Amino acid sequence: MNKNKDQTKSGLTRKSFIKNALLTAGSALFLTHCKNDTGSINPLLLMNSAVKRDPLHYNVYMARNGTVQQNIEKVLELMGGIITYIDPTDIVVLKCNGQWPNQGYTNTECIKYLADAILSIPGFAGEVLICDNIQNKEYNDQCGFIAGASYRTNNWAAHNWSSLASEYQAAGKPVAIFRWQNSTGNRIYSAAEGTGWVRDYFSFYGHTTYLSYPIFESPLTSGRLIDMKNGVWEGGPGGGYTGQKVKTIFMPTLNNHGYGKEDYAGITSAVKCFFGATEIHNGDDETVTLDGHTCRHMHSSSYTIDHAYYAGELAARYIHTMYRPVLYITCAIWSGHESRTGSASFTKTVLACENPSTLDYVACKHVMPLALAPWLDPDNSNNTRKQILGCIDGGIGTIDASRYDIVSYDFTP
Repeated sequence: MNKNKDQTKSGLTRKSFIKNALLTAGSALFLTHCKNDTGSINPLLLMNSAVKRDPLHYNVYMARNGTVQQNIEKVLELMGGIITYIDPTDIVVLKCNGQWPNQGYTNTECIKYLADAILSIPGFAGEVLICDNIQNKEYNDQCGFIAGASYRTNNWAAHNWSSLASEYQAAGKPVAIFRWQNSTGNRIYSAAEGTGWVRDYFSFYGHTTYLSYPIFESPLTSGRLIDMKNGVWEGGPGGGYTGQKVKTIFMPTLNNHGYGKEDYAGITSAVKCFFGATEIHNGDDETVTLDGHTCRHMHSSSYTIDHAYYAGELAARYIHTMYRPVLYITCAIWSGHESRTGSASFTKTVLACENPSTLDYVACKHVMPLALAPWLDPDNSNNTRKQILGCIDGGIGTIDASRYDIVSYDFTP
């Protein structure tokens, strides 16, 4: 396991220091557009044009022990600014985890400060949509969308996702929530058919399995359809794709999926975040009939048959065949070492990476308090590791120490 190298007194790695020095050497024209109202440079808007990304080598960016705002802003700064990933015209989908209360849903304050960074892009003319499919769970005040005050333990007491979005809209800012829901209707193939689910059926270890992604109408712009893979469609059935891009950022939690021990999934974080991006009909049941197919869904083709490795493989397949998120940001302000809803540790950390496998490995190894949850150690032969390896063997990410670096900043004085 590689460790942070050449740590400076400020907590910034030597590699990060060099990166940030390169960033300030960008063109004067670009920097002029990145100035804030005081005339100083806004580090959240710097584009990391000086640093070329190696598709076979990854960075995991980590900020810890600051406020939520400090951690989010520092991670974005270390990455070269949010405009490294998001353009001013993009529709940005923040795919969060909303199914469970407390630290089980994505920290609302993390969502706020990421949304603020996106909205601060000069000339931003897109939308920010906070989404998830909470599957067959009842839509009540325990889920992140409308979590009541008593279900915000180890989260942000001031807001749930809905009230946060309402506050933005009252200020005239394009932020909204949208809950994806399973459908028993026929699959669709493009936005020309309207809203619905695009489904892919395939043979997976001898079972017909499906993955799906939604096409849905923007809650902010009537008639605008959001196709997660192909972009924005406008003009109804006779219209077309506008060329405006849809970009997705996954914002997982960091929790033990079990209750005081390892269960069939181990960790629930970036890899498992894909289970809220697809349809999972009939809960954990094995089969469902859709579009004339008797088939399994993502859960029943993996966890239901006690195969965490398969879950990782299916997440990788999702990336290859459905759509590819541009970024993953793990909101580990609280980490549920006991469970998603029970005892948690105040880990005060935000991490980001361009793939879910490496991110989950680093988060488990360096943020989750393994002294309290040794069953989650990803170096052991457990379901956490199997899930990560399944995704890697599907062609996504690495845990080879020679192929990734941790670029970190610690706010501890």
